Amino acid sequence: MTTTSQPMRVRPPESPARAPHPPLTFGRPRRSRQSNRTVAVVVSAALPIALGLGIGAVVIHGYHAHTKPVVTRPTAGATADASAETGANDHAPTGPDVGTTGLNPQLSRAITRAREAAKADGVTIDIVSGYRTAATQQALFDQAVVKYGSAREATRWVLPPDKSEHVKGGAVDVGPYAATRWLKNNGVKFGLCQRYANEYWHFEVLAPAKDQPCPALEADASSG
Repeated sequence: MTTTSQPMRVRPPESPARAPHPPLTFGRPRRSRQSNRTVAVVVSAALPIALGLGIGAVVIHGYHAHTKPVVTRPTAGATADASAETGANDHAPTGPDVGTTGLNPQLSRAITRAREAAKADGVTIDIVSGYRTAATQQALFDQAVVKYGSAREATRWVLPPDKSEHVKGGAVDVGPYAATRWLKNNGVKFGLCQRYANEYWHFEVLAPAKDQPCPALEADASSG
């Protein structure tokens, strides 16, 4: 018996079946693409709003920067005028309006017309001191002598009865301060003038003629 020896061929074990590959997609998953699309829409919508707010803020800031109130400084003349009257403020008469009773007719007419014109300009002129009796004037003068130490010094602010225009009904002291400023600038239209440099509240009829200017100020009541 003849035998033929041939090598046996052993088949390798079968490899386990591979899981099927998932279907290929191009790019990111669909959900990710939708999310990105949403973000893009939101950003594109918000960008113009943000730019608008930014520009608006710049415009508003610029507007307020250019509309700050302007602080005006008084001119040199106004400063000097205020300084000259600082000390006089301690002597300015105060009190309620006493009216025109006892004033001479010329002054009564002039101050009445001036008060009406000032009122039209929004300024109230009070006559805080007008006509005074001789007894009242004497009492004021006596008090001034005690206060200032001498009759000479007292006459800078208060005159004795025989020299006072108040006793003659020919002078008025006015207030408040705004009224004195108005009357100083406009009083000459009615013949009224400030007489003494140290008494910005004291006015008399010193320019009665038409277009007549006020005379130069006297330093104080003692000048006359």
